[in-house]
Amino acid sequence: MSVWLTETEYRQSDAKASGVTINVAFLREIKEDNLSVREQTNRIYQRLKKGMTPREAVDCLSDYRDSLETYFALEKCYGYFNNSRIKNPLISVRADDLQNEHEQLFNDVNELIELTEQIVYQECGPNLTLIEITDLFECFARRFELHEQNEMELMLRLCNEEFGVGD
Repeated sequence: MSVWLTETEYRQSDAKASGVTINVAFLREIKEDNLSVREQTNRIYQRLKKGMTPREAVDCLSDYRDSLETYFALEKCYGYFNNSRIKNPLISVRADDLQNEHEQLFNDVNELIELTEQIVYQECGPNLTLIEITDLFECFARRFELHEQNEMELMLRLCNEEFGVGD
């Protein structure tokens, strides 16, 4: 079983000297926001599957994009790997890769919105329907879930390997 460091434990540990900064005060808030974003992802997918108008889909995806932008900004500003670039290059490279995925995920949602708007304004051929948008969103949701899982695994690795916290 893994155990997260408290603020006091972090200060007393070797974590900072190891080049790892975990902003414990915001860790819980960010991960709670993650649950909210995950729930929103699932709700949108279910609504797309059940059927909605293209205009409703644009509105839902636009709201989702805003939530995702806020979530990614929080992760960046109050991230978990701030000082690791100097002292822990392996963690740093993986953390940078994961952070760079934020832009692609965000762009993917923007592209879905643009495609859905093409349906709304009848700027697309007959082959583009909300069924295709639903399929594309499902693919996005799987990539987002994998991304989040990879971030969590990296955080757990830092906590367990670098600090010796865990089982």
